[in-house]
Amino acid sequence: MEVEPVPMQATCHTEGCPVDGVTFTVDMYPNEAPPVFRAQCGRCGQPVTDLVPA
Repeated sequence: MEVEPVPMQATCHTEGCPVDGVTFTVDMYPNEAPPVFRAQCGRCGQPVTDLVPA
């Protein structure tokens, strides 16, 4: 059974990052059950902890 992606809004809040405070809508896949979503900023490489369903 294939897992469907979940649209999430990810916002980086790393001070000094060029996209600090910018929200991106991305399709994410859970890492484990119950669903755990993890993201990393594509600009600064820091973990994104502000993830909410879109």
